[in-house]
Amino acid sequence: MKKYFTGAWAVFKNYLFAMIFFYIFFIGFYSKASLFSIAIFIVMIFLIYSELHHLTGVDKRRYGSVKLTDSIIYALIAIAPMVLLQIIISFLSFESPIINFDVLKLNLIKGLTAPMLFIAKLGGYQVPGYIAAWATVVIMSFLGYFAGYKAFDLNAFIRRLFGLQPKKRPTTNKKRRFW
Repeated sequence: MKKYFTGAWAVFKNYLFAMIFFYIFFIGFYSKASLFSIAIFIVMIFLIYSELHHLTGVDKRRYGSVKLTDSIIYALIAIAPMVLLQIIISFLSFESPIINFDVLKLNLIKGLTAPMLFIAKLGGYQVPGYIAAWATVVIMSFLGYFAGYKAFDLNAFIRRLFGLQPKKRPTTNKKRRFW
């Protein structure tokens, strides 16, 4: 059980980082929030991918074997609190002459999916859009874990693809003397 909570924490902390980062810079990009969420989403994807790529190696050393379904369990445990909060908020009803609760409720639900806001917007802010948004976290967790399982390093692949590998310096046996 500790294994699953450790993996879920790896996913949750990266999602939380992306969500907080979105909120910090949200004011500057308020008019383009869904476009800004695309940039934050890309950062979040790389964070989750690399964390679970690393976690695969940790699981191999710690537990001896790796099951690919573990990554899905990690992601589902990690997103469960946010999804439950969204469900609870959607069923709340409150009447107030001061606060328009329907708008507040909609903004709270949107706020919990902040890094994936553009996916929810593509879904029309309906249930299928939110399901698709949360499914991306599960899919990226699986892909990161699978890449670690197959020993595929995305960073090295991109460096080789664009020729960004550092040049190897020729080694010579000549000893240089400066006198």
